[in-house]
Amino acid sequence: MADKRAVSHPISTSDLKIITMTRELIDRSLKLLRECPKPDTFLGRKTQEPFPKQTKK
Repeated sequence: MADKRAVSHPISTSDLKIITMTRELIDRSLKLLRECPKPDTFLGRKTQEPFPKQTKK
């Protein structure tokens, strides 16, 4: 069976900067995705059915 001990290495400052920048980018991306409306994908619509018609008032 494989050895499952955790290996820990000190993180260099350049690695720490990259990790920090990546986490900030992910946070900004998630915030943007939460603020935007969900896309209209027409999931569940049968292809043979026409689009619904809007009534003019």
